[in-house]
Amino acid sequence: MTDFLGKLKGKIDKGLSTVNVKSKDLIEKQKIKMQLSELKAEKKNVLLELGKLTHLIIEVSEGANKITIDETPKSKKSGELKPDKWEQAVLSVLSSICDGKLDSILFENTDKEFKITAKVLSVEVQKSIPKSEQKGQNLQWLGRVLGKFGIASRKFSKRINKERETVYEFDKQKTLSALNVVKGSKDKSGKKDQIASYREQIVAKSSEITKLDSKITKLEQQLSQIGT
Repeated sequence: MTDFLGKLKGKIDKGLSTVNVKSKDLIEKQKIKMQLSELKAEKKNVLLELGKLTHLIIEVSEGANKITIDETPKSKKSGELKPDKWEQAVLSVLSSICDGKLDSILFENTDKEFKITAKVLSVEVQKSIPKSEQKGQNLQWLGRVLGKFGIASRKFSKRINKERETVYEFDKQKTLSALNVVKGSKDKSGKKDQIASYREQIVAKSSEITKLDSKITKLEQQLSQIGT
């Protein structure tokens, strides 16, 4: 009887020991799986960030090296010209209009084009210039600025409120394109710095992915060895 109980106790102890080992292995596996899940999620986020950076650097690089906008002689020359304060004020007002920020001053406005009187455009331009620097530029001067920077517009005369006024009609897309040409000539150095910054970030993200891959590989090896 004593021998039987002794053998029974031995079997129970052995069974409990096996259960304990399996439970310990199971807990360890779950722990590793959780770590793997977290690392893989982190890697996915870094890859997404890397993809965005790659897209941005391509976008900026193409903008810095290639300008395919309204290929007229005037627009080509505009990329080499630097606007003075008055000219920049005209360009800024047109840019704001294209962005939909000055709809209230327009004579007519559609999805593709807008019309504005020369008088209203001139008044809006002067708002950004200190009175001490205002030279009383005439309305013909506006036309010369538009021509200088290759901003195509149709000019016509129309009677408004019983007065004959000059109206400029602008195509929104062509106007934005011409403005971007001028902006591109000023932003070359800024774009180079931006590209350099994106490259540094891409290198850092790539390094981060390499480290995450190393951690994931080690954990997968540990997981495969448990219970073997």
